[in-house]
Amino acid sequence: MDLAPRHRHPLPLPASWPACAQGLLQRGAAWLHTGDTGESLLALPGQALVSRWNGRAWENRLGGGPLPGSPWEALASAVARKSCPWIGAATFELACDEAGLPRKPLEAGALGQHWAPVEEALHVKDGQAERWSWVDSPAGQDRWMDWLAPAAELGRASVQLEALWGEAQHQAAVEEIQVRILDGDFYVANLCAPFKGRLSGDPVALALMAFQRARPPFGALLDLGGLQLLSLSMERLLSRRGSLLRSQPIKGSAPLTGDPERDHMAAEALAADPKERAEHTMILDLVRNDLGRVAVAGSVQVVRPMAVETYPTVQHLVSTVEATARPGLGLAELLRAVLPGGSVTGAPKHAVCGHLAQAEAGPRGFYCGAVGWISANGDLDLALPIRTAQIQGEQLTYWTGGGITRRSDPAREWAELHLKTRAITG
Repeated sequence: MDLAPRHRHPLPLPASWPACAQGLLQRGAAWLHTGDTGESLLALPGQALVSRWNGRAWENRLGGGPLPGSPWEALASAVARKSCPWIGAATFELACDEAGLPRKPLEAGALGQHWAPVEEALHVKDGQAERWSWVDSPAGQDRWMDWLAPAAELGRASVQLEALWGEAQHQAAVEEIQVRILDGDFYVANLCAPFKGRLSGDPVALALMAFQRARPPFGALLDLGGLQLLSLSMERLLSRRGSLLRSQPIKGSAPLTGDPERDHMAAEALAADPKERAEHTMILDLVRNDLGRVAVAGSVQVVRPMAVETYPTVQHLVSTVEATARPGLGLAELLRAVLPGGSVTGAPKHAVCGHLAQAEAGPRGFYCGAVGWISANGDLDLALPIRTAQIQGEQLTYWTGGGITRRSDPAREWAELHLKTRAITG
């Protein structure tokens, strides 16, 4: 996690990790978890920038006061006010509005984005903790030890999910997209379906279990003011380090069984599958085009095409696209060009989003929007919140989806939806 803190101080943990994280999380800490490196960042957020839909437009507020401009402009303005990173998330529908794309209607009061500045955080890797701060007078060690006092026992949690539509409905939606593709309306569309569930236990306990089981490269547990977001994403939507832009779209899936021989054969089949390669290529071209809108001419390149990457429950085809940012490129312009991510819309974006606004069961919310961190110097790391639960009390919504091409098998697409629920149900 390249967040460049101003101060770093070792901190002896008062108990085993992650047992001592619960006290901090119950104080509303934002938790970013990088499964492939085993890093965790638990950050104490400040006053948040919040954008809500009022029935006609987005209203932006920072600490109770209004901020003018579009949501992305308000975010850029807020980030520029502080020398610390901001952690948060934005919805698919807000990203669609900023990009001028069709989307599902929203109820008045719907939350569109929530970002909070982070002046202090706890960084943990390999059981070693450090206090990170971006201010000159951070909290002392004694205060951190109080915040980290472990709970009597680690809680337990479980989730039961049920799809909001059945296999026949999903098959009909897949076949309708295939008709539209044959008519020339678009090339590939990412069709998503919501699962509803009941959470038994604490979201913190669910996150602890899910992070350990799924080891997500871009895990997050965020309190968004009455809504908790638990993301187990493995897809980097967009990163920026200086002038270097990077996106790592995922398209193409195969189950992971735990049998080395079967999984190796499945990986080879996935890499050679004409349907999966065609779907991936179309999304890869879309991502290259999106980055090209804000990059130095000729700088967009695919540095790692269609690599098979393995996760605890699934294998994916992943490509890495890099580009050099155009001089003077601002945050709002960058986000407007890239979001919503091509791998969760389809190509061309406008035609696909218009169809999905009619075909899907409801607004996606934070699923398929963006989650991560943004710094005042312009650096950022945003994941696509796939494998993501939106939790309110005991009620939980979890979307899954997949890219539909003319070669798609409706039965296989239905099975893929359920395969992707295993990240949270175990």
